[in-house]
Amino acid sequence: MTRKKLIEVALPLTEINDASAYDKMPGIGPHPKGIHHWWARLPLPVARAVLFASVVDDPSSHPDRFPTEEEQARERERLFGIIRKMMQKQLHKHPEVYAEARAEMLKHCDGKLPPVLDPFAGGGSIPLEAARLGFEAYAGDINPVAVLLNKCNLEIAPRWTDHPPVNPEDRGKVGGNARWRGTAGLAADVRYYGRVILERAREKIGHLYPPVKVTPEMAEGRPDLQPYVGKELPVIAWIWARTVPSPNPAARGAQVPLMSTFWLSSTKGKEVYLEPVIDRATCTWYFVVQTGRPKDRVAITTGTKMATSGFRCILTGDPISFVYIRKQAQSGMMATRLIAIVADSGRGRLYLPAYAHHEHVASMANPDDYPVQEMPSKALGFVVPNYGFRYWYELFTPRQLTAMVTLSDLVREVRADVRRDAAAAGLSHDEADAYAASVVVFLALALDRCADFNNALSTWKPSGQQQMHLFGRQAIPMVWDFAEANLLGEKAICWYNAVNICADAIETIPVVGVPKSPGHVRSLDAARPWDHLKNLLVSTDPPYYDNIGYAALSDFFYVWLRRTIGDLYPALFATILVPKEPELVAAPERFGGDRHEAKEHFEEGFRRAFGQLREKMDPRFPLTVYYAFKQDDEESGAGNKDEETNGNRVDRTTGWETMLEALIGTGFQITATWPVRASQKWRMRAMGSNALASYIVLACRPRPEDAPQIDRRGFMAELKRELPDAIKRLKQGNVAPVDLAQAAIGPGMAIYSRCSRVLEPDGRKMTVRTALALINQVLTEVLAEQEDDFDNETRWAIAWYEQHGFDEGEFGEAELLSKAKVTTLSGLEQAGIVRAQRGRVRLLRPEELDPNWDPERDKAPTVWSATHQLLRVYYHEGAGEAATAWLVARLGGRAEMARDLAYRLFRISERKGRTQESLAYNALVLAWPELVRLAQGRQGEQMTVL
Repeated sequence: MTRKKLIEVALPLTEINDASAYDKMPGIGPHPKGIHHWWARLPLPVARAVLFASVVDDPSSHPDRFPTEEEQARERERLFGIIRKMMQKQLHKHPEVYAEARAEMLKHCDGKLPPVLDPFAGGGSIPLEAARLGFEAYAGDINPVAVLLNKCNLEIAPRWTDHPPVNPEDRGKVGGNARWRGTAGLAADVRYYGRVILERAREKIGHLYPPVKVTPEMAEGRPDLQPYVGKELPVIAWIWARTVPSPNPAARGAQVPLMSTFWLSSTKGKEVYLEPVIDRATCTWYFVVQTGRPKDRVAITTGTKMATSGFRCILTGDPISFVYIRKQAQSGMMATRLIAIVADSGRGRLYLPAYAHHEHVASMANPDDYPVQEMPSKALGFVVPNYGFRYWYELFTPRQLTAMVTLSDLVREVRADVRRDAAAAGLSHDEADAYAASVVVFLALALDRCADFNNALSTWKPSGQQQMHLFGRQAIPMVWDFAEANLLGEKAICWYNAVNICADAIETIPVVGVPKSPGHVRSLDAARPWDHLKNLLVSTDPPYYDNIGYAALSDFFYVWLRRTIGDLYPALFATILVPKEPELVAAPERFGGDRHEAKEHFEEGFRRAFGQLREKMDPRFPLTVYYAFKQDDEESGAGNKDEETNGNRVDRTTGWETMLEALIGTGFQITATWPVRASQKWRMRAMGSNALASYIVLACRPRPEDAPQIDRRGFMAELKRELPDAIKRLKQGNVAPVDLAQAAIGPGMAIYSRCSRVLEPDGRKMTVRTALALINQVLTEVLAEQEDDFDNETRWAIAWYEQHGFDEGEFGEAELLSKAKVTTLSGLEQAGIVRAQRGRVRLLRPEELDPNWDPERDKAPTVWSATHQLLRVYYHEGAGEAATAWLVARLGGRAEMARDLAYRLFRISERKGRTQESLAYNALVLAWPELVRLAQGRQGEQMTVL
């Protein structure tokens, strides 16, 4: 008998969401993600939670041990306690937590953990966490960059666990081998040889990165510069703007800047901005740097940009359309001009005007032997080809390209140094060669980080006074004003810092003190996993339909990796660029623009993959699949981007259908769906957004061969019988209102997919699209039927809100509705719900409610009043969670009904297009666990049960 696993019944979603959101944030300290960028990386906490919950049994599977619901709930809470420990920050420092989780899992699988396979391994979160938890981890991907990253996590770094460094500086340090636990020795060598490379690079090309001298002219009117007059300061970054010829003939072909903003620092109290100085007689312009608050903040913020239509000419004021800019760029008439310099005073950043000498020095760079591979002319998220960019090297300035080539050469050359030192440290010839290769691989990954930050599409972020990287989102957009960091300096993302970030990340890969299971990585098609493997636990985060073109994007890194370490992995880097055709992505440009053919390619590939996986799965464990809606949009940064999307739009409906069709068509049934909100600051973000969850986790089982078929009427009957309880448990588990429809797909599709077929009246098989529509229909009916639990006044208010919202309606209509709901208008007024005057009636808005309301003194208590008083305090007044929790505590048993009403009203407001109101209802529910915790005066206990 197959036992239900915890993931098929219950999860502590709130804690998983919190930990996953934190894991996605930048600047959280050393983390495995620091070895290399990957798009839409799966958070480590959700990966480990799902693996654990896929192995341990739900207590309901053991009625002999846990016969009552209360005993089952207690046991679930114990298991939740383990998961909550697994959600700690910097968990690699807590081997005891991994040990406890592993010990618990062993109890549920006869003392031997199954091997874990992720056939779409990508950035490697699932295989890494599998290895840390003690599984034998298998990672497969067709993308060579992804394969290399997984090799680093599962094969390269673990091979040198507890190995001391070989460099002469660290080798003889006091403490001996004892201080080099885990991968600390490997990390130390990466840092040391990174410094060696930096010294050699400075000798070769240091003249291209001169300091900047503060002149008296620069300091005139600038008290902040006075102490530095005559001094030479290291440069942090140079700020450049792209230029095109003015479209106005009166400007005589003068190049004019395309700038998204004039801000250099918008930090309050430290404002610095550029002010244009224009000479229309000579058709010339330049910028001076000003400090303090500008007179026209809007003009500074927008630069020369005109909303979404293009730019304006700084000389004549004429509009410059994107069509014109593209034409000029494609004909080679787009140029760049230095507009400002960011220097390091030793006590902070100083902003200096453009310096002719520095522009001249940059022009002296003469790169050679750089990668000459061509970028795709059309690909998901690619905008730059529209502006004349054809080759990957064209995304770099000549100085950046010179530095990248120099560092790439030096990484290759330092391998001999590492090999020599490794032999001197006592390693055999083969071991010394392997160790040198390992160090060089991580140095090559550090070079990729430099490429990500040091290209001509890296923006300067005035609010943080920092340089941003190219891949703030999964696209290559056009950027107008950009920052060029001092790659040989020690601030921003330069070579020095890129190496240290990578080295810090290396130390977080293993869990010190935990026995390692072997990890295995292969470059392979997901439809052809390892032939010898069987009885697998499969967990995977596959590419989502047409959201991200991983192959095209990763060419950006591939060309540098191939140049730097291609000889170390000749099979992996055998092709000129990353293979495109086998990639499972619905990219019409690969099929002559045919969207239908692209969809067929995607769906057929998934059918083959899931069909193979079904044969290799251990029947004891469900398959878990992460389905990503839309990821990392909040990380895309400021608007220094072309508004074009180049067709990179997400069709969520088609994506859902395709995923489900592939799963169900290969014999799987859906047993659970879980929405994971891994967005940064996900609770507060909900205050201003009804964004869907970052991921939906699907738990799936092979459907029995003798599964029955059912007709449409029977399917509807089953939905109406099972969905109400499932929805009730989802609400009790605090699934966000905006996610409720997606979460309800789980129990709904469980009914659809457990049948061999669902037949329409004409004998045709019901499609997934139809099934999804019927699930949504029943969800609406269930939420409406739950109104019976509310008081009459609330039921009247719901019906009125559905028709009118908070707008006025006719008195007669309100009176008639009151009779149907067994209440009176005078009773509604007494309850503080409505205002009736001059023959018109309307619901009171939350902000109009009595601010002195006390639920314990309310003479006519209603669920409607309770819900909207909570909204008034939490959302409209922004009084915070503590103040709102005071009301929750005084509501007592009525509080849960207030939350139920928020679900219902979210559904109505979303359907009616009342965006601001739906935001409020969604935010209140998302905050509920914290409100309850504060109200109870103890740690909130959150359980979600399907």
